[in-house]
Amino acid sequence: MAPGTEAQQVPGTRRSGWLLVLPAVALVLVALCLRAPFAAVGPLLGELGAELSLSTGALAVVTALPLVCFGLVSPFAPALATRFGVHRAVLLGVVAIAAGVALRLAGAPGLYVGTVVLTGGIAVANVLLPAAARADYGNRSALVLGMIVASMAASASIGAGLAQPLANAAGSALTGLALWGGLVLAALVAMALLTRARRDVSRPAPAPQGARTAVLRDRVALAVTLFFGLQSLAFYSMLTWLAEILETEAGVSPVAAGGILALAVALGLPASLLVPPLAARRPGQGGWVLVGSLPVLAGLLGLLLAPAAAPLLWALLYGLGSGASFPLAMTLILQRTRDVGQTGRLSASAQSLGYLLAATGPLGIGLLHQATGGWAAGLVVLLVVVTVQLAIGLAAARPRLVGEAV
Repeated sequence: MAPGTEAQQVPGTRRSGWLLVLPAVALVLVALCLRAPFAAVGPLLGELGAELSLSTGALAVVTALPLVCFGLVSPFAPALATRFGVHRAVLLGVVAIAAGVALRLAGAPGLYVGTVVLTGGIAVANVLLPAAARADYGNRSALVLGMIVASMAASASIGAGLAQPLANAAGSALTGLALWGGLVLAALVAMALLTRARRDVSRPAPAPQGARTAVLRDRVALAVTLFFGLQSLAFYSMLTWLAEILETEAGVSPVAAGGILALAVALGLPASLLVPPLAARRPGQGGWVLVGSLPVLAGLLGLLLAPAAAPLLWALLYGLGSGASFPLAMTLILQRTRDVGQTGRLSASAQSLGYLLAATGPLGIGLLHQATGGWAAGLVVLLVVVTVQLAIGLAAARPRLVGEAV
């Protein structure tokens, strides 16, 4: 029996209906945990610095750690799926997220160690959720992937928007970050139920010889990987520094800046629901690359040339384009691959190399600000990055499949 057909094999029975709905519920709950635990850090950098006596440079490392961990851990996710099954591997990722959230209560060392552990778990889930959706829903996976990516966007928005209120309610920035453990526990329970129900039928075959490096030799896979990395670089730079830019360059208050950031990130929610199923209907996705890149370029130009004129508009344009680019990148991973195993391998390669590339964004923009005392240099760099993203995206959007080894 082919993976992804089990939940529909006995229509009308209670068990088949349960197995049809449970994967979407569990995967969406997991996706809701994949951004909030570190999206909440950016708005709390000032409080964390004061609370833990950390310098700006030390805080910049905290913001870069998640992306570095994503890049380093992602290549191992397909091997976990092969050994334990896709669902059990995702469950292990959620367990790591829960442990990392708890560890961050242990002061400055805990903040660093917990961030590494939880983002390692997030990396595993990031890579394998598309493969899990494909295993559970087959040809209908684009719609479920849209729900998953929309949940990630919602997670980032909720994390940024509730960071300050939760810290205020808890009386401490660290305790406020720990409150996200409740959501992670809910995802843990749902994923455990799904893993038990699915019996790990979705166990991909071992990767072909040289599959980990094949992405560097395949033009389609490399284009998808670079597009993923460049759009991630732009997004996480916004997630980390946009509030600061709005405060210093546009004169926006800290609370309003956090709210604008949350609203900008929230635009990824409707985009995530719409882009995957719509983009998957056509062989090529070049038009969607334009939809994802041009608004970001317009927002960056506004922030650079006239930040105080319309800060809300510039932020929303940035958020709209970024919100469309991420689900498009995930959709390209599905559209350019042939089966569950290849989807997992390309997802791992794209996220490993892509997130290592993206890690240079928040750190580099922060260091440029420290060196120049302003944000103009960083905004110019982001303009160049998004322009290259546009060109690479048009190449990745062409209707071709990656080679067999990837």
